[in-house]
Amino acid sequence: MPAIVAKHLLPFLRQQQTATRFLIAFSGGLDSHVLLHLCAALQVQYPYWQFRAIHIDHGLQAESPDWAAHCGTVCGLLAMPLVQVALHLQIPPGASLEAEARQARYDAFAQHLQTDEMLLTAHHQDDQAETLLLHLLRGSGVDGLAAMPAVRAFAQGWLGRPLLGCSREDLAAYAHQHALHYLQDPSNADSRFDRNFLRHQVMPVLRQRWPAVARTFARAARLQGESRQLLHDCVQEKLPYYQGSCSGTLAISQLRTASLALQAALLRSWLANAGFLLPSAKKLERVLHDVLLASADAMPCVCWAGCEIRRYRDDLYAIRPLTAHDAAQVWYWDAHQTLVLPTLGITLIPEMLGAWLPLARDAGGVTVRFRQGGETMELPYRGGSHALKHLLQEAGIPPWQRERLPLIYVGERLVNVVGVLQVNP
Repeated sequence: MPAIVAKHLLPFLRQQQTATRFLIAFSGGLDSHVLLHLCAALQVQYPYWQFRAIHIDHGLQAESPDWAAHCGTVCGLLAMPLVQVALHLQIPPGASLEAEARQARYDAFAQHLQTDEMLLTAHHQDDQAETLLLHLLRGSGVDGLAAMPAVRAFAQGWLGRPLLGCSREDLAAYAHQHALHYLQDPSNADSRFDRNFLRHQVMPVLRQRWPAVARTFARAARLQGESRQLLHDCVQEKLPYYQGSCSGTLAISQLRTASLALQAALLRSWLANAGFLLPSAKKLERVLHDVLLASADAMPCVCWAGCEIRRYRDDLYAIRPLTAHDAAQVWYWDAHQTLVLPTLGITLIPEMLGAWLPLARDAGGVTVRFRQGGETMELPYRGGSHALKHLLQEAGIPPWQRERLPLIYVGERLVNVVGVLQVNP
C-alpha cells in the first residue's frame, strides 16, 4: 500500500463516519490526478466507499476543452464516474480573476454535491503554507491563520482535504512512480497572481534558509486551528447569556458589559451561526462603535454582502438586505384563494381571515395594503380604536419591518396585521 494511502488518505476516510460517498475535485493537474488515482485504487479494496469526480471548465483558457477531454479519458481508464461542468466565465473589469474563478468553481461544486456527500480536494502541505502566508499578509486573525481545515461543512455535505499532511514533493514522487500523465496549466506559472508569487518567488528563498518551512507553516496553521476551535467552543457556550428579547437577536446592554475582544468574538460566532458572511475588520469595528454605542433611539445600519446589522431598542438584529418594496401598492384579494406578494416573498392564505371570510363579500371585499401613516385598528377587547403606530410599537416591531407588514382590510376595516394582530367580527 502506498505510504500516502496508509499514512494520510485511508485514516482520513475512516474518520468520516457520516460520509461514505465522495466527490473528487479533478482539474487534471498533478495534485488532483494523484488524489483521483489513489481513490480509484481504494474503490476496488473498499467497495462501501463510493467515489465520483467532477471537472470544472472555467472557459478562461483556449486549451480548456482539451483539458476537459483529457479528464474524461483519465476517468474512463480508471472507471471513475465523472461530472463535467462548463462555466464560460466572464470576469468583470477590475475584479480578481483568482477570486472570481474560485467562487464560480465552488458554486458549481455546491450545486453538484449530493446530500451527505463529501467534496474531496487535493490541497496539500505546501498549499497550506501558502494560504497561511497569504492570510498573514492580509492581516487576518485566528480564523485566517488557521488556514484550511481538514474538514468543514459545505453545501449539503462537507468539504474534505485528506492530503494536507503531504508535501508537493510527495505527490510528484507518486505521480512519477505510477507514470501519471497530468496537465500543466500555464497560468500556474504567472507570478502576477499572489499565490503563484509566493510559490515561485518567496517560498524558494525561505526554503533555502529553513528547509522545513512548508511543514513548519502547516503545523502553525494546525495549532491556530486548534486555538480557533477552543475559542469557538468557549464563545458558543457564552452566546445564550447575550440573547436579546427577540429570537435570533443579541442584547446590546449585555454585550456592552463584555470586553471589546469578547464582543467581537460573540458577534462573529452569532453571524456565522446564522449563516452570514463574516464582516471585514473595518465593518466589525463599525458595528462595535456605530451600532452598539449608538443612543437607544438611533437607527444605525452597517451593511456588507448579504447582511445588514440594525438595532431596535436593546436588540441587535442581523438580517438579509431589504428588497425593493412599494408600500403604496394595493392588492385586491379573492380571499378563497392564496395571494402571493412577490416583493416580500409572503403568501397569504384564506385562513388568515378567520371568521371574516364568510362576511368579506358583503362587507365590500378584501384588500391588502401597507402602512401609509394614520391607520387605526378597532380592538374590542381593549375598547375603541387604536393607532396602528402605537400598536406596532407595543408589539416591539422594528421600524424597518413596519411598512412591509401586509394589512388585511375587509371593506374599510383593518382586521389583520399579518403576523402581529388579528381581530374577529
